[in-house]
Amino acid sequence: MPEQGRYYGKYRGTVESNADPEFLGKIRVFVPDVFGPAIAHWAMPCLPYTGVNAGFLALPLPGAGVWVEFEQGDKDYPVWVGGFWGTAAELPLLSNTARQPLPAVTMQTPGKNGVVISDALGPMGMGGVVLQSATGATIAVNDTGIYIDNGKGAQITLVGPSVTVNAGALVVT
Repeated sequence: MPEQGRYYGKYRGTVESNADPEFLGKIRVFVPDVFGPAIAHWAMPCLPYTGVNAGFLALPLPGAGVWVEFEQGDKDYPVWVGGFWGTAAELPLLSNTARQPLPAVTMQTPGKNGVVISDALGPMGMGGVVLQSATGATIAVNDTGIYIDNGKGAQITLVGPSVTVNAGALVVT
């Protein structure tokens, strides 16, 4: 319950729009417990890294769940501080490729282009850093080598001193 018109802590919100006309990473967000169910407000982002011509920005999609706080508890200054999934079905599909409990970092776009960084098995059955397109084209880099697969049958592997094309059709040592 807010004290003297202040709103402290995190509140559940839903993204209405991520099309910030000022290009600052703001989103329009519904926060029913503060503004009621039908009123959206612009919320500034809380980001892990910023600077002049530097930083990290990943905007949530309309309809996504986000956590919202208010600067000094003032409801006129909402800040979105992160997101949450409502069900396991909402998680990125690539996150299922890295086996728990070993930690993995997964980033995936709605179009299913992604990156998995893992110390355990991940996409292509290996750890390391794996970039994957929506159609299955993949580049994997790990301690055993570099693996390139176009998702349509062509493959190149660089393991030790050898370069192998299409499962041995050409080997250069």
